[in-house]
Amino acid sequence: MAPEPRPLVSIVTVTFNAAEFIVPFCAAISGLRYAPLETIIVDNASRDGTAARVRGALPGATLIETGRNLGFAAGSNAGARHARGDVLLFLNPDTRPPVDAVEALVAPVVSDPSVGATGCKLVFPDGRIQCAGGVVGPNGLAHQRGWGEVDRGQYDEPSDVDYVPGAALAVRRPLFWDVGGFHEGYFPGFYEDTELCLRLRRRGHRVVYLPSPRIVHLESQSMGRRLLYWLHSNRHRFVARNLDGLRLRDEAAWFYGEHLRPAGTALLGLHPRRFRQECSRLVGALAGELAGLSKARVAAKRVKTAAQMGITR
Repeated sequence: MAPEPRPLVSIVTVTFNAAEFIVPFCAAISGLRYAPLETIIVDNASRDGTAARVRGALPGATLIETGRNLGFAAGSNAGARHARGDVLLFLNPDTRPPVDAVEALVAPVVSDPSVGATGCKLVFPDGRIQCAGGVVGPNGLAHQRGWGEVDRGQYDEPSDVDYVPGAALAVRRPLFWDVGGFHEGYFPGFYEDTELCLRLRRRGHRVVYLPSPRIVHLESQSMGRRLLYWLHSNRHRFVARNLDGLRLRDEAAWFYGEHLRPAGTALLGLHPRRFRQECSRLVGALAGELAGLSKARVAAKRVKTAAQMGITR
């Protein structure tokens, strides 16, 4: 008997000013051994010639130029709307997937209906672990397991986790749309993947971390100094939309321990360089906290209204 045909897999990648690292990504995609495969690259109005480099390095890809920066969530949704595949595989342009990446990530979501999404071990270029699946804390903080650890095999077993990063995430296309795709309110990034995985789990599906493939990820190459601002701003939106809210006392205690105390310790210890670094982190996080509180109020009102109207959030 002839073997069952493999499902078509659609790789969806969103770029924004990615010219510096997009060509190696295209080379890695060209080397993937899986078939059938289609690649969709959504360029969010890059100003550095990213789209031109994609055309030259990966001419077989479908290139969508949005004309403006939609962010990761909306850009990914735009790419997914053009996808024909049975499975969507979201990959960041600053990843370097090995040749067997598609088979390893896609197999569980195809063969096991209980699996909603899969992700894999992400590592820094020096081999240290960046993420071995994620855990969401009571304050909504998304914690990447293993971050910064030397890889000694401590995360070499598959496991169910709270979320897997959108940097490398596989999900069946019908299921992705059934739970609403990525929520586009998380701009430019952070927490759209966390909420997607939460929605999948609330539908009874598992979110599974796989130790293989092992994908190099440069991480957050396009956010720069505003990373902490967007992280905490979107964290508050996530909590308002999905959890029971934050107690200000608990949030203040966490902020003190995470940001104020390290800055004060550096100042009192006469470490000017470290003090400047901690102050930079503190300012970005504080700005994100303040913006996030405003977003949280709006998000909470919308969730309450939707609940009253019987609309699934």
